[in-house]
Amino acid sequence: MDFRSLLPLQATDLRISQLEHRRAQLPEHAATTTAQKALAAVEAEVKRLEQRRAEISVEIEQLEKRGKELDARRAKYENQLKSVVVMREVEALQHEIATINAEHSTLDDAELALLEESEALDKSLTEARDVLPRREADAIDTAARLASALAAVDADLAAARDERARSAGSSDAESLALYEQIRNRMSSAAVAEVAKGSCAGCHTSISPKEQADIKRVADTSDARCPYCGCLLVV
Repeated sequence: MDFRSLLPLQATDLRISQLEHRRAQLPEHAATTTAQKALAAVEAEVKRLEQRRAEISVEIEQLEKRGKELDARRAKYENQLKSVVVMREVEALQHEIATINAEHSTLDDAELALLEESEALDKSLTEARDVLPRREADAIDTAARLASALAAVDADLAAARDERARSAGSSDAESLALYEQIRNRMSSAAVAEVAKGSCAGCHTSISPKEQADIKRVADTSDARCPYCGCLLVV
């Protein structure tokens, strides 16, 4: 086995890992999410206002329908009053008319409140609709900037993966298999050099005796850093 041939592969894998992290952490992700949330909030507000305005129209229509029914009943009772002479019947009709008038007054108050609410809704709806194009433009702009940033990183990733394929192709199969096995269970480097008396993977100092022991088993699966477990090139 030849662990030194794995060093370019390790460097490329580190580069790929850094690019993947960079891709996931692009600031354009947050900007796009913020813009989309802002757009969704305005769209939801417009929908809510339109729905409430439609409900008010139905409620006003129902109130006016009920008002017309009361008007018809009142007119009927008033006509009856003109021909009734028995006091008890007169009082009963007057009571019915008074009840109708009270209900009519309540209906009028309710309709006035709804009309005032509708006027306020119209103002809020106009404001929300004015904001909507800006939020849409922001969402489109941030999405475009995110796509551009992703494309740039993806191009670097594609180049790095091509380089990895070449590096892997120049390593012997046994060394490569061992490297992949170790890399799959480690978050740090799978292979590293001993540089200035330390493991270049975990940067832990390795004593002269430990270095001598590693040299005796160089390029075997036992040539490991005693601290992080990566393959060591000596």
